[in-house]
Amino acid sequence: MPELIKKCPECGGINLFWNREKGEVICKDCGLVIEDKMVDFGQEWREFDSDGAQKRRTGAPMTYTQFDKGLGTEVGHKEDLFRLGAKNRNKFFRLRKWQY
Repeated sequence: MPELIKKCPECGGINLFWNREKGEVICKDCGLVIEDKMVDFGQEWREFDSDGAQKRRTGAPMTYTQFDKGLGTEVGHKEDLFRLGAKNRNKFFRLRKWQY
């Protein structure tokens, strides 16, 4: 929690909650949002594979052996195709065509 905020300016309560997902500091006693739009400078972990088994902080490195330097975006999977309507299915095929 930020060091500057010690108590609620509204009720004087010291029961504060830092919501890291929303970037807010909230007083648990009166519900006042004391601080918002805070930035969390902690580590961010992401899943870069489809099964979510490995979490890493970075993606694959750039490589000059591929035409897009290895930074291409994969548009959907074949399994996603069956959940789409006709209009979105056509869009899926158009986007996949530009992928490779």
